[in-house]
Parts: sequence; C-alpha cells; structure tokens
Amino acid sequence: MKEPPRRALPRRPCPLDTDTIQRTIDRALAADHTTRYSDLAELEALLRGHINLMLPPARARAGTVAYARLNTAAGQLAYGLGDTLRSARRHVLLLALDCRWLLRVLAPGRQP
Repeated sequence: MKEPPRRALPRRPCPLDTDTIQRTIDRALAADHTTRYSDLAELEALLRGHINLMLPPARARAGTVAYARLNTAAGQLAYGLGDTLRSARRHVLLLALDCRWLLRVLAPGRQP
C-alpha cells in the first residue's frame, strides 16, 4: 500500500534570546585596554555563536535587508582574534557591531 505524501511542517523561526545577545554586545562594546585576552576570547566565542544563529534568518530576508552588510557580518567570522590585545579588541568590536546590526534587523522593535 502506498503511503500518503507527507506534508512539510511549517518552519518556525528559532526565538532569539535578545536580552542575552544585547548583554553580550554591551560587554563587547565596553571592552577597553584593561580587558584581558581571555575575556576577549570568551566574548568572541559568544558573538560568533549569536551571529551564526542570526545569519540564516537574516539571509532569508535578503530582499528586505542590505545584503552586502550580511556578507560583511559573515566574512568577519573568517578572522580570528590575532596575537595582540589590540587586534583582539578590534575584532571583538567589529563582531559586536555586526551582531548589533543583525539584532536590529531581526528584532526591529528593539532599540539597544
């Protein structure tokens, strides 16, 4: 007996924990010359996770957001912290700015 065709379940977007993402962004933007490299590495890992979570739904809205900006955010993930505190702070800052932009795209009512 032939099985009836299966209907695909509608994909529900994964709800974003916007408060956690915003706290990470705030911590990253507050990083200064006194921030330890290990703290910057932790922030980088958190920001990477947030960006990786937000890129797919943002890409799904490619017709409604600046697609070049999505590529910039995705491209930033290809780089690491570097060997110096200065390069690590700069990289974390860039990831935080990308993360903030993605959060604004995906949660437009929320203004950090």
